[in-house]
Amino acid sequence: MRGIGFVLIMLLTCYMAGAFRSQPLIVLAGMEGALFGLSFFLCRYLKRGLSAEVLRHGEIAEKGRWVGCNIKIRNAGKLPVSRFCVKIRYGYEREEESQERKPGKKKYKVRRIFGSADRGESTFQLELACGYCGVVTVQMVSLQVYDYLSLFSVSGKLGERVEVAVYPRERVLRLGQLFSGERADSSFPEQQIPGRGEAGHEVRQLREYKSGDSSRHIHWNQSARTGQLWVKEYERESDAAMGLFLDFEGFAQAGEAGQDAFYELLSAVILGLVENVPAVGVYWYDESKRCLEEREVHDSAQCREVLLSLYRRRGRPYPEEHGVSESRDGKRIQEMRKAFLRLDGMLRLYWKGELVFTFSEEHLEQQITGEGWLDLGKE
Repeated sequence: MRGIGFVLIMLLTCYMAGAFRSQPLIVLAGMEGALFGLSFFLCRYLKRGLSAEVLRHGEIAEKGRWVGCNIKIRNAGKLPVSRFCVKIRYGYEREEESQERKPGKKKYKVRRIFGSADRGESTFQLELACGYCGVVTVQMVSLQVYDYLSLFSVSGKLGERVEVAVYPRERVLRLGQLFSGERADSSFPEQQIPGRGEAGHEVRQLREYKSGDSSRHIHWNQSARTGQLWVKEYERESDAAMGLFLDFEGFAQAGEAGQDAFYELLSAVILGLVENVPAVGVYWYDESKRCLEEREVHDSAQCREVLLSLYRRRGRPYPEEHGVSESRDGKRIQEMRKAFLRLDGMLRLYWKGELVFTFSEEHLEQQITGEGWLDLGKE
């Protein structure tokens, strides 16, 4: 709009200079034309020396708090930049997936950061509110530079992405009451992880040979059939005294708030278990890898690693849809459902195949932190 207004003023000056044959107006019209042309080339010159980058590509945030992403602006040119604009798009990974499946539905948000830059480097901060658990991706879309009169601008594409892992607050769910019938002291019973043979003797899977692998583990028959080396990967002995199986039934239909409640509850359950046993084995079926995933958790840092792995899950089919129900993984899954503590996507908690408690998305805060949470769920 400024450019159009400037052109109209310049045309008016030219008209008046011709109508009144005024020498000063002719000079003024010439100066306006020169300034207009200079501004056109100036913004392109300024853009050549200006760049933007993210200082850190990985951030961690707690749900419900603001997180700041630092952006470094570097002006390598000889002139200061009076005005620039960095366009940023951000949103949760699951929202971006939904937008790709439904192009008309745009859930990501767009922010624009305006500023000026002297010669050298300067830092700007973008603050984002993280309302749900998950991975927030922040993408720098473009950098737009204006001339000194803001008549023209030139933009360039930026491709840098920042990932912000948003975790629930570290709260502990008191689960001792669940096992009051197991032992008089209400402690957690240790389990034998089903589906394991002797440590180091049962083959878990075959994978391609990597430098440093022992030749004793090469699967010669498979290597001969495929023409490349394959090695046998063995089960390792787990120190986990408690097993937690994650069943994602109903997770895809739970919506953003329901999925967020699942992560909140999962974190509280794991931390509650870790307080009572040396280690917790967390298991789930990974749809993209078509295999059973397992993690051993000893502390809150490893609990966050489990959550991050779950954030990055792709696809939501059940193992039975891939025909693995009769496979080795499928049999282990059935055994875990019967023997382990199990949490599903509908916030239901099972112990040895029997429903123990159904959590409520609306009362989850009270159920996690309040006293007598078992009574709350029965109302």
